[in-house]
Amino acid sequence: MKKSISIIGGGFAGTLLARQIIERTNQCTINLFNHISELAKGVAYDCNQNSALLNVIASKMSAFPDDNEHFLNWCLMHPNYKNESKSIVGNAFLPRKIYGEYLISIWEETKLLAKEKQCDLIVFSEKVTSINEYENHFFVSTKTQKITSDICVLATGNEEPGKPKNCSDSFLESENYFSNPWKIDFSKINYSLPLLIIGNGLTMVDTVLSLRESHFNEKIISISPNGFNILPHRNFNLDFKSQLATIQTPISLLELVHYFNQEVKTLRKFGVSPEPIIDAFRPNVAKVWQQFSAEEKAKFMGRVRHIWGVARHRIPFVSYDKIMKEQINQQLEILAGKLVELNQSKSGNNVILWDKRLKKNKEFIIGSVINCTGPETKITATKNDLLNQLYAIGIISQDSLNLGLRANTKTFRTINADNQENEKLFAIGSLLKGELWESTAVNELKNQAKELAVLLTNELQKT
Repeated sequence: MKKSISIIGGGFAGTLLARQIIERTNQCTINLFNHISELAKGVAYDCNQNSALLNVIASKMSAFPDDNEHFLNWCLMHPNYKNESKSIVGNAFLPRKIYGEYLISIWEETKLLAKEKQCDLIVFSEKVTSINEYENHFFVSTKTQKITSDICVLATGNEEPGKPKNCSDSFLESENYFSNPWKIDFSKINYSLPLLIIGNGLTMVDTVLSLRESHFNEKIISISPNGFNILPHRNFNLDFKSQLATIQTPISLLELVHYFNQEVKTLRKFGVSPEPIIDAFRPNVAKVWQQFSAEEKAKFMGRVRHIWGVARHRIPFVSYDKIMKEQINQQLEILAGKLVELNQSKSGNNVILWDKRLKKNKEFIIGSVINCTGPETKITATKNDLLNQLYAIGIISQDSLNLGLRANTKTFRTINADNQENEKLFAIGSLLKGELWESTAVNELKNQAKELAVLLTNELQKT
């Protein structure tokens, strides 16, 4: 009898995990549950705007750890790029929608491979409402059916942003508020009044450029506690031998910051910004994060997180240039501060924002509000019924910083409220942010998919 795996989530992590499992085994059943966006694309790549670009060059976006040029070679067969130079395409920041097409093509291949290897690959376009364990099996329930499974994997991806402060519930439920910046129906935006974006990160950039591509011509106001500090990609192909690339653990947060500051000073002597240091350190991030004490992790979140984000999260120069021009033309006003008050009125929505730089309130009349504050990571604050159900009955538990689930990152097994590993309930992707810190980018996810597939294949072979 075939053993079965249920994967909850059909975005990048879930579909690539399915592919990696199918490549390693015969005659298993994979139940893939997906209800949020188009299968395989996930929310990150389910878009139609040409202005939304990848933040990593094409040559570094392969979905397969063992084939670094898989995406690049796929692009060179694409009608848009097949006559272009491999070097140019490989160093280009391509549209996210192109990457979405790439993931769809991988999924189509996966379905054919499943048939060839006699694996049952079943897709359920439904929301999983609960998972319950009974006699060494799981019952995976949706509104219409209950599926029995031997193994379950949580690959639910990023949640919607949490509720912004100082907004009335009536406004948050109105047609003028957009809680999910990755799934905006641009036809429902108010095109006759200025627009407010809450948040000044990568999603804000994509949202502004997508609004302009959708012919929104009014002023855009954007606010966050620290303002806009995103940098463009620079220093291409700089061969910098950072000691952080090979640094040994254990290392304290204080020592890490000391090494980082030393290398920043070295680069600044030659007019070079510190991004190469971050790039060199990226492969070591999870190892260092895991050996930090709880106190050090809390200090990082309070004192270093923003600095890390500035150096870590960069955008293509063309996107950066467009944002700068928006500001110069006074079509985009970016504020450091906070939302003080937002009230609905007949003529529009009255919003009061605290400008930290000028130390005074500013008032605007706006039409629509888009929440770009980033994914909510506290389980009980999310709209995810499944995670809330599993947390309520103690099958899963939250890390101390409310970043994700507790899990054994060597086995990907989740940890329950009694501090015990769940033998057959696994997690992958952004749910592991609390354990790994960096667990959302393609590079981390593709490696996790391969590693977990190896473990699950071994699990399936057990009698």
